[in-house]
Amino acid sequence: MNKNLEKVYNNTFLNESIEKLVVNVFYSKIGKKPIYNFEKVELRKLIWLSSIIALSYDFKHQKKAQEIAILLFLNFENDVEILKSCYVLFSRVGNLTATKFLKPIFSNDSDNPLEQIANFNEDVYLEKELLNKRVENLIKINENYYLVTDFQSNLFKNLLSSNYVSISAPTSSGKSFIIKKYIEEQFYENEEYIVFYIVPSRALINQVTEELRLDLNNVEIKTAYIEEETEISKKVIYVITPERAIKIINSEEALLLPNLIFIDEIQGVEDEYGRGNLFEYVFEEFSKTLPKTKIITAGPNILNPNKLYSDLFNKESEVVSSELSPVFQLKTIISLDENSLGFTIYTSEKRTFKVENAIEISSIKKIFNSNIGNAISLILSNLIKDPNSSNLIYAYRGDYAEIWALKFANEQVEQNEIEPEIRDLINYLKEDIHPKYNLILCLQKGIGFHHGTLPEFVRKEIETLFEKGLIKTLFCTSTLLEGVNLPADNLFILKPNKDKIPLSNFEFGNLIGRAGRLKNSLYGSIFCITSETNSWAENYYEADYHKEVVTSITRNLKNINLEDLGSSTLNIDDGKIKNLVNTLRHKYLHNEDNLVNFLTKKGFSESQINKAVEIMKNSFEDFKLPLRVIKKNPSIDPILQNELYKKIQNDGIKKWVINAKNNSNLFEKYTRVRAVEINYENNSFYWQLDSIITRLNDIFGITEEIFRKDSISIYPSGICINSINWIQGKSIKELIMSRIDYISSERVHENFRIDRNDVREINKVIKDVIKINSKIITFVMLKYIKLLSDILEEILNEEEKELYKLTLALPIHLELGTQDKVTIRLITSGVPRTIALKINKIFSKTEDAKNDIDVLVWMKNKDFIIGIEPIYNKYLSRNNFLNQNINLQ
Repeated sequence: MNKNLEKVYNNTFLNESIEKLVVNVFYSKIGKKPIYNFEKVELRKLIWLSSIIALSYDFKHQKKAQEIAILLFLNFENDVEILKSCYVLFSRVGNLTATKFLKPIFSNDSDNPLEQIANFNEDVYLEKELLNKRVENLIKINENYYLVTDFQSNLFKNLLSSNYVSISAPTSSGKSFIIKKYIEEQFYENEEYIVFYIVPSRALINQVTEELRLDLNNVEIKTAYIEEETEISKKVIYVITPERAIKIINSEEALLLPNLIFIDEIQGVEDEYGRGNLFEYVFEEFSKTLPKTKIITAGPNILNPNKLYSDLFNKESEVVSSELSPVFQLKTIISLDENSLGFTIYTSEKRTFKVENAIEISSIKKIFNSNIGNAISLILSNLIKDPNSSNLIYAYRGDYAEIWALKFANEQVEQNEIEPEIRDLINYLKEDIHPKYNLILCLQKGIGFHHGTLPEFVRKEIETLFEKGLIKTLFCTSTLLEGVNLPADNLFILKPNKDKIPLSNFEFGNLIGRAGRLKNSLYGSIFCITSETNSWAENYYEADYHKEVVTSITRNLKNINLEDLGSSTLNIDDGKIKNLVNTLRHKYLHNEDNLVNFLTKKGFSESQINKAVEIMKNSFEDFKLPLRVIKKNPSIDPILQNELYKKIQNDGIKKWVINAKNNSNLFEKYTRVRAVEINYENNSFYWQLDSIITRLNDIFGITEEIFRKDSISIYPSGICINSINWIQGKSIKELIMSRIDYISSERVHENFRIDRNDVREINKVIKDVIKINSKIITFVMLKYIKLLSDILEEILNEEEKELYKLTLALPIHLELGTQDKVTIRLITSGVPRTIALKINKIFSKTEDAKNDIDVLVWMKNKDFIIGIEPIYNKYLSRNNFLNQNINLQ
């Protein structure tokens, strides 16, 4: 039977028919008439052959059968008889979800799978087969029914029956949908249920919390764990990064909480420049301290999910995997001739079809070679024929995403009527960011850009508007590789890099997974644009996107020189080795056997292990720092931590705290010359913090770390003033205007002074302000202030802790950008900082605030909040913070 299936799979007629169907789809895509016609006898033969391989258990056979089903649908979307055949093929390959697009065969237009009735009474046996399969792929969640794929059905069953599950499947497979529905079911079934939902980036925190809020009522969703909170709800989801999970790991109370830990984008453990080691540490601690908690991991196209799971958690997992993406991808290469675009179309099994001079664009190659942004604008204008299609343009740098978006926007005609939701965002940007912000011009043309230096709330709104189809074309960066969910009809790639580094095959596969998503469409298109040869695109298209995920620690162990274990990490130039040395030191300090067992497992000889242990013993001979502090700060070299600990003890705590008498004076404006003349304890808050940051920098080389990681040059004084402004709760606009005022004034040397009316300079300031707060204040600086706070917690007695509570609270104030308890409550519950600041100003004046009513309860009793912008009320309503959804157009 297998030989017969292979014969059908390789059948010449079958493959030639696929090529013709793909080419027809391509021609329709570029607004031209399809070039191939099919006789009925040909279609019957094609469907017959496809139905045979659809019954195979071989992935490649199923993939081809599904591809034919989708191509038939795209070529004959109004032919009921053909669509019935598509239904049969989808059913046999287990993609029942796709059948929702076959609307002409159903007797009604309902989206409820129980109400969708398709009539196949010409064959009783076939109808029974299809009905049985439909029932098999129905899942019930919270009294609602969903028709799912075989992969999704299998995943849901495993989640119900197994405690340890590792998932590997393509980006578009719908694994996140099932995970969220499983969580919804558990909250529905249980009186008490608590979830830790671990994501690799803060951008994903925002997206996941918004998606969860849409389906979960009476469930508290939090984005940070605050130890001071005395009451914990019975139903809570913590959506957090591994960095934010550290506080939970070191809290005995919090570790009693979780019923489920879900870790998304598990491939993050590979990051060799710091976070991969941290991720592995967090997951290892979860495994040791939560032996009975259900742990689920997920990632795309991972070859060794169970081995990776075992390495991280020391447990065997049930593997749920799939290689079958439920959507078809039209893969093309655009080659630039002198005055036209040529296309290479990938049809099946690496077969290609070439279309020369498909679209005429005068001097396009010359334009591309001189200005990529102008060329992209011309290519998009000539190629995108469907005005309703959604388009992602991948830019390998954030500044290019913005520049290209502006160029494309400048070529577009002004829209007669701007959508109300886009208009609201434009008004917000003018009022709360700056009236000359580049994004405003783009949005006026229905265009957006998405990169790491967008304000948090703006990024949220851009994602929502793109998902709704109100922004049609979005220029974006490698945030897509971090799991941010922005599926599109069309994806354009000009250079397969992440900054200067070429994408791996795995990353490229993850990127193109954004083209097409079963929620919206059965297919997506990928256009790789090249002015020279097709080689890079061909290589990526023909590559295998799967890989074995190896943790960053394991990957770099072979490069370590054991002598480095005795060096200060400040003296190690290689960032990968520096992070590895730090990790091994932490393992040793936790428990010597911990290090020995780890190195043994990784294949080190007995003599090498003995040498490593001896070096460690000598390094920590004069070590005083309590282990509790070390465990709370796994990303900082313990030797340097100990240096800070000894410095605090030698100097006295009063030299390392913000003295209470100056708490009210955050920023007294006097010069450094005067500050030096005043005793530390008598200085203002600002100058005390400036002194602390300067001395921390002397120990840890903070400014060098910032420059090495993010290419930002900044002095301790700059970190201080930005930290002060941030924790004072200043809005983004206030921060931007303050910086513009400063660097356009005579206080700055004329060589570095800016024109406050120059649009380019203004937008550079906007990006700089956001970058400083997101990368320096709330990440790098936060890390070292938290260490200081943890050490002080160990040293101070209860009376001193009360006296210096502002110092101990600095980490949370830096992380969230406020000192106000109500604002902190809002932000940690998922309200963006920019909205939380405005709500607090209104709430603080109410009787409810005076009576200590919870601000979230106050909000939930309101249809809308008077005094905040419409866009804020829409956001709060959309995310179930208000009483009901209302139309605020």
